[in-house]
Amino acid sequence: MNDLLNNELKHHRSHLNDDNECFLLKKYDYNDISNIEYSVIIPVYNQEKIVTKNVNSILKYTGGLFEIILILDFCYDNTELNLINFLDNYTHFNNNLSKIFIFKQAKTPIFEASCDNIGFIMSKGKYCLEIQADMEMIENDYNLHLTKPFKLLNNVLAVSGRCAHNLFDRPGGIGKLGKLIDKNVTELKIDKNKFYTYETCNRGPLLFDRQKLKLLNCLDEVNYHLNNSDHDIMIRGYLKYGYICGYGDLY
Repeated sequence: MNDLLNNELKHHRSHLNDDNECFLLKKYDYNDISNIEYSVIIPVYNQEKIVTKNVNSILKYTGGLFEIILILDFCYDNTELNLINFLDNYTHFNNNLSKIFIFKQAKTPIFEASCDNIGFIMSKGKYCLEIQADMEMIENDYNLHLTKPFKLLNNVLAVSGRCAHNLFDRPGGIGKLGKLIDKNVTELKIDKNKFYTYETCNRGPLLFDRQKLKLLNCLDEVNYHLNNSDHDIMIRGYLKYGYICGYGDLY
């Protein structure tokens, strides 16, 4: 798989040692769907207590035709065991669900940007939806709401369901920022029918246009392997192609 990743990611690839290769651990086939709309990418690091609950919320509330790609990044707790036990016994029939893939990074951690890139490259959907493993979806068709700005504007790179803000030292931003992350949207007084554009927006959940991701060679793992890879790609997208990003309220 490293040959594929290296070819696709070009200069942004940071983990190329074959002894350190992430591999496909397991695949679940549900429905034969050729026109997948959403590829849900979930990087996972040691989330044994909540991983099944949160994956189940994604299975329950994701709208449209979709696949799920999980990347287990050097998990040494019971995350893998709990996840596979849950999926082996998953019986909810969903005509919109195509496949679930579980990739495993076994020997050393490769961190979030690399995990996301693996998901992006292996994805088939029109949109890539990055959701961190510690996040539970609670609204039906949450991803369809995030898609609305893409339908209205042709230069949207990414829409966050969490927050958007400025990159510089001036006040500005909207959504679940900083200490506001646990607050209800009603308290934040956010208009659910508006798309708020800012210089950058955050993971969790974060919807990307897959073709624009590919044009930008995905996330820069070399310089931003752990933090700020999402902000980096948004500023690169804006400077090179005039792409914009922002916030669309979910909860």
